[in-house]
Amino acid sequence: MRSRAEVFAAVILVVAATFLSACGDDSAKQAVEPTASASGAATAERSDAERVAAIQVCRQVITSAGVMVRDYNTFMKRLNETRSYRPIDDEDRWAVETLKTGADVVDEAVTPGVPDDLVDAVGKFVDSSKKLAGQIDDKRRQGLNKVSDEWGKERTAVLDRCSEFLPTE
Repeated sequence: MRSRAEVFAAVILVVAATFLSACGDDSAKQAVEPTASASGAATAERSDAERVAAIQVCRQVITSAGVMVRDYNTFMKRLNETRSYRPIDDEDRWAVETLKTGADVVDEAVTPGVPDDLVDAVGKFVDSSKKLAGQIDDKRRQGLNKVSDEWGKERTAVLDRCSEFLPTE
């Protein structure tokens, strides 16, 4: 049986391969078009290289965040049922591994071409993910909601920043 870390890595590789294969056709050109959001003017001022770099890191954020949320929610459901870390099987370990791996993969996706404002949002998300993983890994229930709320806030903030770069169609 494969571990969740192996499955997570496989999903990331599939997403990366899909994105890289799209870069060679006309769909990549469409992907760098500014979105029609309220911040469209700011996005239009960015270079094509910045938009492409932003799209690449944002796709990784979206993919990783989805997996992280899934495993965190599974862990929390089990913790809420048992009210203790002891009888929750490996859900805490899976949540920790997914949060750490996801944070590392997102951090590695940041390239020099990513706009500074997005780098800041990504950095805060990565830091909050690692902080939440540490809270769970240390089996600290006290303060878990606060750290989780911070992680949710930073995740929402980076996804909002990413919405400025991703196509709306």
